[in-house]
Amino acid sequence: MRLAFKLALAVTCAILAVLATNSFILVQRELALIDDDMRRDGRVFGHALAGAVERIWSQIGEPEAIDVVEDANARETHMRVRWVRLDAPPGDPQAPEVPGVEVPLDDAVAVVHRLPGDEVESLYTYFPVRGPTDARVAIELHESLAAEHAHIRETVLHASIATTTLVVLSGLLTLGLGVLFVGRPVRRLVEHARGVGQGDLDRRLDPRQRDELGALAREMNAMTERLAAARDRLEEATAARVAAVEQLRRADRLATVGKLSAGIAHEVGTPLNVITGYAQLIADDAPAATAAHAQVIAAQARRVAEIVRQLLGFARQRPAQIERHDLAGAAASVASLLATIAQKRGVEITCVADGGPVWAMFDPSQLQQVMTNLVVNAVHASPTGATVELHADLRPATPPPAHGGPTGTYACLRVTDRGAGIAPDVLPRIFDPFFTTKDVGEGTGLGLSVAHGIIQEHGGWIEVSSEVGRGTCFQVFLRPEVT
Repeated sequence: MRLAFKLALAVTCAILAVLATNSFILVQRELALIDDDMRRDGRVFGHALAGAVERIWSQIGEPEAIDVVEDANARETHMRVRWVRLDAPPGDPQAPEVPGVEVPLDDAVAVVHRLPGDEVESLYTYFPVRGPTDARVAIELHESLAAEHAHIRETVLHASIATTTLVVLSGLLTLGLGVLFVGRPVRRLVEHARGVGQGDLDRRLDPRQRDELGALAREMNAMTERLAAARDRLEEATAARVAAVEQLRRADRLATVGKLSAGIAHEVGTPLNVITGYAQLIADDAPAATAAHAQVIAAQARRVAEIVRQLLGFARQRPAQIERHDLAGAAASVASLLATIAQKRGVEITCVADGGPVWAMFDPSQLQQVMTNLVVNAVHASPTGATVELHADLRPATPPPAHGGPTGTYACLRVTDRGAGIAPDVLPRIFDPFFTTKDVGEGTGLGLSVAHGIIQEHGGWIEVSSEVGRGTCFQVFLRPEVT
């Protein structure tokens, strides 16, 4: 609001200066008009009286002429008329009231003079009178300027009141208009700028004015939109950078686990084969009770050998043979292959087909391993009587920031269960090696890690959505058929 007050003060001062100047000019002109009017009236009256006095003096005599002057003085109420002798010494009754006044013989003279004891000045006008003698005689008109001064004071008072009234009204009007058209818009601009500075990039101004302030509001809206877009880009870039860092950490962990797995596999593989062979020999030749124990040893050794083979597969994945294949057909094959395992747990596997093959680029054996891991996990998570669905189709998708790539149409394999779901705090860790939520003896924690690595090698990605108590959905995205 300070800008509006400054504007109102500046305009008010300018109006005051203009009105004061105008009032001063009007008063001066009024004063000049009054003075001119007084002088003109005195001249007309004086010349007329002087002419009459000259004729009477010449025709009748000086006493009669003096009587005419005195009679004129008796009739006038606003001025005094006297017969004066210009050569009379001071103090003489007929001496001029203005000492030493010089009056030419052919013209009147006006003098403004204030006598001692008078409060205001008076206008003295002398009109020469030519008579039959050489005496220097004149008619003196004395008119007080008190009325003129009173009129001027009244005029000044009225002008001051009018000027003050106009200045106050103009100031109030200017202040109101300044607040309406300048103060409030500027305050909104300041509040908007303060909010933007505090990080609120969703606010917008309503630029109703069609002036510079409206243009400034529109430019601030455009600036806010650009800042919001830059913030969104920065957040996306930050998210992508964080995801990339996390991906690098995961890749480093996988590489470390791969080296460890290769070493363990070499060191443990041969002793396991020996244990399995000797356990089988004992089972073949020993009594029934001993044979049963030997069979348990052999089974557990084979289980350890299977884990070792998984570690070797995780550490030494062979190069993928990526070619054009039917993703829907591969899903149907896996569903048929795992149907028996699912039936033992009371779970049904269904393969939803929308009709026709879904061509994609993948290695059948490696993708079968991925689908097997996902389907087995879904079967383990499903309660008795539930259904695990496999669905293959083509759909538009946007790769995650860590993966990169354009938005487009990708081949998608969905594995959906209606199990217990995955807790939100567990979901980010499901692809970590050796991380598992299964009971002891049901999993090693390598299945999803191997699946994640295979799909990455295929140039795809895996998305997971889960809700506790309602189930989980894994979506595997692959490059569609290259045309």
